[in-house]
Amino acid sequence: MESQPVSRFSGFMGLMGAHSKGMMPVGSAMASCESMPLKEAEAGAPEDSIVCDEEASYDDALDRLTDALDDRMSHMADTFSEYLMYLIESKELKNADVYKAALIDKKVFSKIKNNPDYHPNKNTALCLCMGAKLNLDESRDLLARAGYALSPCSKTDIIFSYFIENEIYDMIELDIQLEEHGLECMIS
Repeated sequence: MESQPVSRFSGFMGLMGAHSKGMMPVGSAMASCESMPLKEAEAGAPEDSIVCDEEASYDDALDRLTDALDDRMSHMADTFSEYLMYLIESKELKNADVYKAALIDKKVFSKIKNNPDYHPNKNTALCLCMGAKLNLDESRDLLARAGYALSPCSKTDIIFSYFIENEIYDMIELDIQLEEHGLECMIS
């Protein structure tokens, strides 16, 4: 019996329900174990010790997702500064690489890093999102912690979102696009 694909938005419970029935999305690495070849856990192991590689992969993937969720939950109350430092650390980036890529002055970055309650202006926050190579969700979350949002009515925000969505982390190219659309450049 084939199951329907589980949406990535249906959450862990949808996956857990499908997993407990022995079914996962068809065509995925976690398809029904009934249709997968089985192998013995160890040579000479009894028949009841036969395991499904895909089930073990599923459990590993679920553990990683649960750990990532727990990690995110532990940073729920972080300020802009704290969350930025967490993101930089989790991406294994160096502070200097981030502020240089963002074309932010070292003194400004130092203020942000050393003062958990510091709120940069929106352009500085946008530049830091680019410098830290954040995805769109991380960028929105970081901006919200400084009291900002990406507006679908702002040309600057639309261009910024386009760059982030397409993983174009080039501040010079971003400024060129802003200028070509008659907007103020981010780099002073």
